[in-house]
Amino acid sequence: MRHLALLLLTTFFLSSCHQDEHGTRRKISPEIMDSMRNDLLKTDIAFSTLSAEKGRNTAFVEYAADNATMLRPYSMPVTGRDSIAALLSHHPDTTRHLTWIPISADVARSGEIGYTYGTYKLVTKNEPDQVGTYCTIWHKDKDKHWKFVLDTGNEGLASGDRAVEDQVEKIEKKEH
Repeated sequence: MRHLALLLLTTFFLSSCHQDEHGTRRKISPEIMDSMRNDLLKTDIAFSTLSAEKGRNTAFVEYAADNATMLRPYSMPVTGRDSIAALLSHHPDTTRHLTWIPISADVARSGEIGYTYGTYKLVTKNEPDQVGTYCTIWHKDKDKHWKFVLDTGNEGLASGDRAVEDQVEKIEKKEH
């Protein structure tokens, strides 16, 4: 439910129209919108590639905005690039390998904020692989580079009927 609220809030912000300095609505061509989405998708792919090549910790610190927040299960949000770096340092890259594939992206008409979502795979020494889904909210920094401001993920990845069955089982267990 929490993730649905986050997605709805993000959609609200992204659906706002870009206005010029006089408050006049400016039309953006579909080609420009596609170009902005593709730019953000390429950034998310580069982020994953850096994680594969130099490690998750390096990648997350490199792509985090100064005020970035990470949401993780069973813990309070971690805010700030330095706090994120400190959290990640407790889990060395020598034992973990994280990669992901974006499924989709969207960008506000202003081109200043957007989001990506997709699937991830975390391989950890001596433990079963984890797969799941993620959502990352991005904004452009003062140098016009995409940096993430919010990152979250969900463990577990089931598809179709199995996903629905899992949800029904969880609800039934709570009711009993």
